[in-house]
Amino acid sequence: MAKTERITTSAGDLVRQFSHYSDLALAQPVVVTKNGRPRNVLISVEEYERLKSRDQQAFLAADTPEEFVADIQKR
Repeated sequence: MAKTERITTSAGDLVRQFSHYSDLALAQPVVVTKNGRPRNVLISVEEYERLKSRDQQAFLAADTPEEFVADIQKR
């Protein structure tokens, strides 16, 4: 996968050209800055859903089911 340059825009430009940046965000995240500092990221719904599903699959080590712990300890 080729590394692409990061798309960055100011909050003001995002407001003025929302349709443009919204279209770009379908392909890759758009970093939105305020006062020159990164503040938000505009992403597609598909990317958001993918990230949310990954988040829901993760759990804390303390919450690891006992059968998983037993399998890990066997190795």
